[in-house]
This record gives sequence, structure tokens and C-alpha cells, in this order.
Amino acid sequence: MVTATGPAPGSDMMTSAEPAENRTASGVLYVAPIFASHMVLQRNKPIVVFGALNADCAGLEVTAAICTPDGSPVAQAHAYASMEVRHGFSYWRIMLPAQSEGGPYTLRVTAGNDSIEFHDVLIGEVWLAGGQSNMELELRNSDDADAELEDCTDPLLRFYNVPKTGVIDRNAENASGWQESSPENSGVMSAVAYYFARKLRDELDPDLPIGIIDCYIGGTSISCWMSEDALRSSEAGQGYLTRFNEAIAGKTQAQFDLETSAWQERFDTWNASIAAAREADPDVTWDTLNQRYGECPWPPPVTPTSQWRPTGPFHAMLERVVPYSLAGFLWYQGEEDEPYCESYRELLGMMIGEWRALWSENLPFLIVQLPQWIDKGHADVGTDPMLWPVLREAQWDAAQTIDNVYAICTIDCGEFDNVHPTDKRTPGERLAECALRQIYGLDDVPVYGPTVLGFRCGENGHVCLFFRYAHGLHFEGVTPDDTDDDFVDQLPSLVRNAERSGFELAGVDGMFHPATAAIFVDCDIEDLVNAKINVVDYNATEFGIPINSRSIGTITLATSEVPKPVALRYAWHSWGPAPLFNSDDLPAQPFRLDLTDRED
Repeated sequence: MVTATGPAPGSDMMTSAEPAENRTASGVLYVAPIFASHMVLQRNKPIVVFGALNADCAGLEVTAAICTPDGSPVAQAHAYASMEVRHGFSYWRIMLPAQSEGGPYTLRVTAGNDSIEFHDVLIGEVWLAGGQSNMELELRNSDDADAELEDCTDPLLRFYNVPKTGVIDRNAENASGWQESSPENSGVMSAVAYYFARKLRDELDPDLPIGIIDCYIGGTSISCWMSEDALRSSEAGQGYLTRFNEAIAGKTQAQFDLETSAWQERFDTWNASIAAAREADPDVTWDTLNQRYGECPWPPPVTPTSQWRPTGPFHAMLERVVPYSLAGFLWYQGEEDEPYCESYRELLGMMIGEWRALWSENLPFLIVQLPQWIDKGHADVGTDPMLWPVLREAQWDAAQTIDNVYAICTIDCGEFDNVHPTDKRTPGERLAECALRQIYGLDDVPVYGPTVLGFRCGENGHVCLFFRYAHGLHFEGVTPDDTDDDFVDQLPSLVRNAERSGFELAGVDGMFHPATAAIFVDCDIEDLVNAKINVVDYNATEFGIPINSRSIGTITLATSEVPKPVALRYAWHSWGPAPLFNSDDLPAQPFRLDLTDRED
């Protein structure tokens, strides 16, 4: 069974904003479309301004200046357009000196007798939000949208939607622009990015502007956001290119057009039906919708210009905003790569490296680890493909092994049979909390749920696990859709029966069995210094134990089905029990362990 991800329900496949004025009337001077009135520029690092001149103006001097509203210059620099002409243009790039937060300013770019001005320019923090449909899902289609939109007016929170396309679309770029957060504008903003930005606005300096560059397309694989050179450099990447080339081989443009037109008609009809049904009954289930209107017609036909093809959005979207100065990246993606999950970790690391190379900076990269999800078809027959756990592990491993990369756990989030959960406040605010702590230095912001530190195998098949960030360690709930009717499971507890603990043990036969789990009292770091434990978290700082983790918690596991455990896992499923939390209401990270890798 192939997962149907696709665009987020109700998403605007294009973009809308006040038209940008990025080219002079003479057509000589062109500034990249990301520059527009109402933009936010990055503070405290050089501000890169870039664009092009007509080919016959190669070598001409270009000047950029940031000015106060009365015309007084705040910063100014110049550069000469390249003598090399590409695609009929001579490109230029200017580096303005770093500025502290402030505004509003005017950005003026001049070449010869031509000049372009952008007004109401702010300087603050700028983050790029990338990925697929769950980053794309718009604020207007998320939980509590009406109430949030009513209260979202904030002239210091602004966003830019990069036009969604697989080939450069200058008309769409010219129609794009920066927008202030308001009830009229913010509905089409990424809900995750909105809640991220809103949290930063609430917690940082109240006068600090926050800008978001929305750069995503629903249904895109990670290969869409990488260059062909990067994909060709690995066997995993070559697989994406091979599958694409085989899919388009032997077809004419007329065939591509016919297939695309037919699919677009089916998709638009389905999407309109879903939107109308949800508007009429906001509580309607996806099971009902799928029975009534069928599954989403996905994937679309593969074509040489498709926005879902490998490398397409990388060139047509991401590269169009390079090297606009940024604070960092937000990333929510992976669902489309379920069939190739074993190679996701390799490609994710390569993509992070390639994006950083484009900006020539080791920028922070914040990842949303996939939440829980399973489709009804698999659930009804009691099967779990067990592919999403591999994707989650890849995302978490990237955060543990690549410098300045962080991941937030959302194993307590998700919706049964709905790959597009509408709670976007939780992942958005957790991303913000991660940034507040890791990037902005607010050490008192809680970010981590219980994280396994090590283990010790005891007698009679018992396994003792040690957790960091385990203050107030407890079990609560079972799956993300628990309701008040499940009252018993809502009560914090220290013991969980096997079927509801989320823990499983396996013997030499490799068969996993649910295990009973019992939490014991917290212990101090000093109590563990001389303990013989097998450390699995090597990010610890002393004696294999993190000094600043506040407390260490222990959990003992056992099942009569496995007298001699050799492997262990927690929350290792697409959808199932994940009840372990700390007192910050943050969930434990899913994991799996090889218990044979230990000291005897």
C-alpha cells in the first residue's frame, strides 16, 4: 500500500501578496523577488542584497543603501555586476554591514540612472520554513483557526510565500511579496511557522521583528529539495533519479499535458468536495470522507517540469532566495519518503550540508520529528509497515550527530488515519522553544522529554533503563487521540501494564513482546557515577552522565515471554502507546536498543 500524502488539505497551491516592484521601468535593473516592501532583513550579520542587470550593462556599478524614512543613510555598499553573462543577465551581489534590529527603513538599490526602493523594511530575525504538506498546512485550516486569526494582528510578524513551482515562474515571483500578520493575510501562512514566529514574538524582545520565508510544497520527497549533483553522489539519491527518468521515458509533451490535465481535474474536484464537507461538518472523520469521496488522487503524473520531481523545487524555489540572510531553517518533511526510509538519514544529512553550503554558513537546522500516524487500511487488518519509526530515528540521529541540528519530538501528536494532523500549535511552539533555548540562549526553557541514557540487564529477564531529563517521570495517556473517556489512562502513574507501556523486549528469535514498565524514584547523578550501566547517550558530559539534566529516572521492564532479552524498543510503531512524559509535559523520545552491546 502506497501512502498518499499530497498537498495539505485546503492549501493555496500558489501565493498571494501585494505585487512586488523588483524591476525598473527601463528593464535594466532587477532585484531578486525575495526583496519587497514590508520585508524583514536579518539582524546582526551582513545583509546580502542581490539581483541582475541586462546583459548590455555587465560590469556596471550597483549600490544598495538602507535609509531612514527621511532619507538618512544607515548603511551603504556597492559592487560591480559580473562581466559574465548567463541567461541574458549580468548578476550582482552586495554585502551591507550587519545591523541591529530596527526599522522601518527604506532599501534603495541603484544602477546608473535606474533605482528601486522598498519601503517599510524591518530588521530582525528571519527563518526559512521548508518541507512538505505538514509544513504547508495553512493557519486557516488548522485547529482553532478562527480564534487565532481574530487575534493575529502583529505588524512585527511578517512572512513571504515562495511561489510553489517546479520551474522558475517569474510571473508568480513578481506577484509575490512580504505580508504583515493580520486576519486578512495570515490564513495562508504555514500554521507551524506561524506558531513558531508567534512564540518568538512573545518570548523575545517585544520590539524584535520576526520574518518567515515559507518555502515548501505538499507531497515533495527530500529529493525535490536537493541538487542533481548531490543526488548523484550517493546510491540512495541515484535511486530517486532513476525512478524519475524511467517514469518519463518514451512519453511526448502531449502525453504529459493530457495526463496532468486529467489528474488536475480529479484532484481539484476531490479537494473541493473535501473542503465543502469539512466546512459543513468540522467534526467529520477522514474515514467518512474517504468512504464518501474516495482516497486522495495521489500521486500526480510524473513530468519533466513537475514540482514533485527530484531537484525541481530546489532550483525553482530554494535557490531563488539564496543567499538572503537568515537566522536558520525549520524542516517538517519525510512522509513522502516512507517507501525509502532506510536511506532517509543519509539524504537528510546531505541536504542539510548542501543548504548550508548555499548560504556559506553553518546555520541552525530545526527538525520536526514525525508524529504518530497509521492509515485505517493497515489498522483494520492489524498490520503496521513500521516505516515511520525508521524515519523518526533518522531525524533524531541527524540531530544527535550533526552540529547545530536539533529535533523536536512529537510522538504525542498526530491523528489516526489522517496524515495531516490539524494541531500545528504544538509542533510550532516546540520548534520555538527549541530555538529559544539552543539558539537564543534561554536555558530555562524546557525542550527535552525523557531521553534514554543507558541500561543494565538484571536477573530473570529484567532490564533497567536510565533516563535523563526525567524530572517528574510518569505515564499518562496512551495514544494521541485519547479522550476524557479514557479517564484511567489520563491519570499520571508509575506503573503500566505491558499492552499500554509502549515498551517491548525481544529475545534471540527477534520477536518483540510488550513489557510491563515500572518507574522508580528519581536518583541523583552522584548515585550513578559508580553504577555499572551501559551508556547509549554519548552526548553526556561527565562519567557518561549529563550534569545539567536535573535528575535521572529509572524504569524496570519485564515480560514472561522473554526470559533473556537481547533487544528493546519504545514507541516503535506508526501508531501506538507512547505514554512516558516528564513534569514539563514533554514526551519521551522513541528509541530502540541492542542489549547485547553491553559490559558484562
